[in-house]
Amino acid sequence: GWSLGGYLAREAARDAPRRFRKVITLASPVVGGPRYTATSAWYAKKGYDLDEIERGVAERYEKPLTVPVVALYSKRDGVVAWHACIDRWSPRARHVEVSSTHTGIGVSPESLRIVAREVEES
Repeated sequence: GWSLGGYLAREAARDAPRRFRKVITLASPVVGGPRYTATSAWYAKKGYDLDEIERGVAERYEKPLTVPVVALYSKRDGVVAWHACIDRWSPRARHVEVSSTHTGIGVSPESLRIVAREVEES
């Protein structure tokens, strides 16, 4: 899953772990919800309570994520703060730094090689 799609894939795997062998995320914020993204101002302007969203995201970690996760992130992202892509609570999460923008991470040769390898290994 890419960006929010990766977060949603993780949460689906948290709720139905037997349906997943592995989750691979690309530039997906796994902490804080939109607070640590370039979209935070838009969410706030629309009336969303960013503190409440962040608490809700944190509460999800009360139920352990047991499926292996490979999380690709980039310090050059530009949309999602790379720190928000680091899952410090799930012991089966592995992080892989790539050099890409947020919009390019899903089509970069480096990312595609990693995803292909991870799919092949699962």
